[in-house]
Formats: sequence, C-alpha cells, structure tokens
Amino acid sequence: MALKLYEIIGSPPVFRAMAALYEKDLDFEFVPVDFATREQKTPRFLALNPLGQVPVFEDGDFKLFESRGITKYVAEAYTDKGTGLVFKDLKKSAIQTMWMEVEGQKFDPTSSKLTWELFFKPIFGLTADEAVVTEFEEKLGNVLDVYEQRLMECNYFLHQSSSSIPNFSSTSTAMAIKLHGTVGSPATFRALAALYEKDLDVDFIPVNLGVNENKSPQFLARNPFGQVPVFEHGDLQLFESRAITKYVAEAYADKGTSLLSKDPKKSAIQTVWMEVESQKFDPASSKLTWELFFKPLFGMTTDETVVAEFEKKLEPVLDVYEKRLTECKYLGGDSFSLADLHHLPNANILMGTKVKSLFDARPRVSAWASDILSRPAWAKVTSMLPK
Repeated sequence: MALKLYEIIGSPPVFRAMAALYEKDLDFEFVPVDFATREQKTPRFLALNPLGQVPVFEDGDFKLFESRGITKYVAEAYTDKGTGLVFKDLKKSAIQTMWMEVEGQKFDPTSSKLTWELFFKPIFGLTADEAVVTEFEEKLGNVLDVYEQRLMECNYFLHQSSSSIPNFSSTSTAMAIKLHGTVGSPATFRALAALYEKDLDVDFIPVNLGVNENKSPQFLARNPFGQVPVFEHGDLQLFESRAITKYVAEAYADKGTSLLSKDPKKSAIQTVWMEVESQKFDPASSKLTWELFFKPLFGMTTDETVVAEFEKKLEPVLDVYEKRLTECKYLGGDSFSLADLHHLPNANILMGTKVKSLFDARPRVSAWASDILSRPAWAKVTSMLPK
C-alpha cells in the first residue's frame, strides 16, 4: 500500500517524520499542504488532523498525525527495513523512550523557541526578541550539559557496545520497585497512577525539594536534570514520568489494567493521543496549574494575563478532545489507556480552579474527566495528599 505524507517543506515536525521514513528506505508520496491559503484549516484537512497541523501520515487506510507518533509507528511497523530505530528488548526500549521524552519535554521546547526567534522570525520579516533568545539559550545550555555528560558514556543516547549496557538479564518483574518522588508533584503522581493501575507494590521514597535534595550529587546520579520522579527496578533506572508509565505498561502487560494495546495500529493511535497530551495539553495546563494552584500555595500572586493567555491555548485542545470523544469513550480508543492516564495530574488540579468551566462547557470532555478522575487507582494516588 502507498505511503503518503502531507507536508510543508521546512516544517520541523515534517522533517522529523521524513527522517524516519528515509532511515527505513521507504518510498512515499509527498502531498504538499498550502499554508498560504490556510489549506490546513479546511474541513478536508481537519478530517485528517483536527489540530490543523502537518505532518499527516497515511499507510493505506491508516492515518496518523503528531510527528513522534508517526516516527514510532514507522520504526515498529517496518522493523526489518533500513535502520533499526527502536529496540525490541523491553528495558533497552525503555531507556530509548526516556531520552525521547527528554527531547520532547526539554530539548524541543527550548530549541523550538530559539528557531522561531532566530530563523523563522527573520524569514517573515519580524525582529528577534534578544531577551527571549538569551533566556532560552540558558535553558538549552542546561539540557546540552546533560547531553554532554550522557555522550561521555556512549556514542548515542543508548549505549552501543554490549559491554556498556547494564545487565538486565537478572532483573525480573518480581524485584522490588522503588519510586523516588514528591507528594503533590504532577509528574510523580503520573508515574504512581500507572503503578497503581497495575496493582503493583511500590517502595515510595520521598524526595525533599524544600532542602534541594533533588540537586544533591546522590540524586543527580539518578536523574541529571534533578527532577522527580525516578523509578528503579533492579538494575534499571528511569526518569521522565511518561517513559516510566510506558515501561510499567509494557513490563506488566498482564497485570491490572491494560494500558497499552498490543495491536500495532491501535497502539499507534494511543501514541498519537499521548503525544497530543504531551505537546498540546500539558504545556497549557501546566502553565495554568502553576498560576492558579502552585503560585497561591507558595504565597505568590497569580498573573491573570498569563491565565487568560493559556486558557485560550487550552480551549482549542479541549475542542479537539470533544470531537474525538464523539467517536470513542476514551482518547486512545474504547478503553482507558496511557493516553488518558497522562492527563490525570493536571486535570485533577484544574478541576479545583476556574478552568473547570472550560471542561464543563464541553459535555463529553466533562464526562471523560469525571470518569478518569474517579478511577480507584487515582483515588489511591490522591489519598497521599495532606488532608
């Protein structure tokens, strides 16, 4: 079946998807999308991607959007062609996923801001904001420092020589699970939700952010970014909450709630909506939780201008969710999955703020939020909060 990629040349997400297709030596058809005439906002294109963005990928009658969802599908659907882009070994794959999450959550937001200021703005006749450039250069420098440390250990982000890969053969699912985290941290709670959905016993190890325990040499050896949570399972250590949830879902596929489909195409669709959460829902909702919940908690003043800005950014995401939920009960399909679970921490906080009205204004989104927030595993997570 013919492969198609709807694209605009120069778009970083399009180039990301193209890179994976070319690494796999795959022939595919370019379908140009004319942004000048806003073709991406036409009903025909929105039927392919309700977010109105490129790329969109077609493999026969199977359609995907979100570039990282596309690359994952291409890597897994065409494992025997071209470059091996993902490992089949569960724990090596988990380490790859962790560094992919670092790219998506840390490298991409900073580098994208810099490419906008320093490359795209001049193309469009706009003036770069040097204060923004300076701010995001500093943020990018911190990420590159971690990369430099990682690349002293291996050629790429996953060790290439077999002698340098931790010995995972002795690590069984029966070994104790540890989670270093902080009660109330959305990322910690995301990881705990997956563990509890799997009915797993967890040794929770509190990390005291108040005394900067997360910046101690001992903790930085576990996570060089100095953030919670950190997951330990035998010799395997993982940071980045979404990488932890994915490993838990796959390593304990036959325990508790099934959080990822074993069907490749259903899994790819779940991945798309996991990427929507990560790239669209999380940036807006995290900014709102900071302004409306965490700032007052720390005795700081909420910036209502910022709140209004990010409410406007969250609304179109929720509009897409409302449409999606006319097609199926959950975002990833007809059963609860990581695509839904990843929303829990921020959705839970927002339900206690004025942003709840944005959910309530969309009946299917409101029902979906009530459904996922009422799950026993999530109740177990939130029971850790101070009364």
